[in-house]
Amino acid sequence: MIPRHPPAREPSWSMPMRQLQSPASEPTARPIRAAGFTLIEIMVVVVIIGLLAAAIVPTVVGRVEEARVTRAKEDIQAITTALTMYRIDNFQYPSTDQGLKALVERPSDPSIKHWRPGGYVQQDSLKDPWGNDYQYVFPGTHGREYDLFTYGASGENGDEGGDSSSIIGNWNLNSGGTSGAGESEGGNR
Repeated sequence: MIPRHPPAREPSWSMPMRQLQSPASEPTARPIRAAGFTLIEIMVVVVIIGLLAAAIVPTVVGRVEEARVTRAKEDIQAITTALTMYRIDNFQYPSTDQGLKALVERPSDPSIKHWRPGGYVQQDSLKDPWGNDYQYVFPGTHGREYDLFTYGASGENGDEGGDSSSIIGNWNLNSGGTSGAGESEGGNR
């Protein structure tokens, strides 16, 4: 066997103090715990967030639809006011063919002589909260001079297979107007 020589050591004056101490004089090493969260802690937080979301999301989603219905009713009232101003200026309501566009652009009808420059409403106010055009029929068929309405969330005519209970019109603004919108039957707001 070949004798091994210990490695050459540098002189002690160049060694750091720690290397000069003997292993017996060092304090016992404690395991260092890594900073962060355990899997259990993360899972508990995820479960709590899931429970909160399950309780809050259905409430918020229902409120969004109620807000759209409320906005549609307010839009119909504003357009009704614009139609009244149109009638005062021109002594007649727009025809069904002219439609609500007569509130934004001057109709080509020569009998319309006092159309207000700038129009009666802005173009974007003629869309309902669901992105569809408001509907206008003159003369009206629901006991009013004209019918102004939206098909609501369905976007379809109730007579053609759509949900007629979702129609919001100038004839049913104070009577609830839609089912499932959170309003009481026949209650005025």
